[in-house]
Amino acid sequence: MIQRKQTIYLFFAGLVTLFLLFIPLGHLATEVAYYKYTAFAVREATPDNTFILNTVGNAVLLCGTSALSFITIFLFNNRKLQMKLVSVNMLLVLLTICSIMYLYPNILFPKNIHLSGAKVDFNYTILVCFVSAIGLYLAKKAIAKDEATIRSADRLR
Repeated sequence: MIQRKQTIYLFFAGLVTLFLLFIPLGHLATEVAYYKYTAFAVREATPDNTFILNTVGNAVLLCGTSALSFITIFLFNNRKLQMKLVSVNMLLVLLTICSIMYLYPNILFPKNIHLSGAKVDFNYTILVCFVSAIGLYLAKKAIAKDEATIRSADRLR
């Protein structure tokens, strides 16, 4: 039964995390230059788009979260496994948010000679990651409700 509420929530959560791959997460400004922070790299905001720092870890986490959401949709026959995978996915989303907002800006950017002393301004679209977490929470709640309905029907037999 793929036409359930949790399918919509999981599909939406997967699309949202895929969306984050293609938008800038923020901008960095130093005294010398202006940089664009995306899921794949930090690049100088000039016409030649000079590569500064690799941030593929963020892209891998976002792809993993999205893939896990889409995989979980098709495990509708095994609701217990589906609930566990949604829990793992929620943890992965939390790890992704920490990576995007803390790990790279506060630990890895200062170690780069071009980005030391840079001030990070996040776009408001970074809040989309929290929408994904809410969608996963709602999906887990709907899966638990389905499981409770099935158990109550089994008791009546």
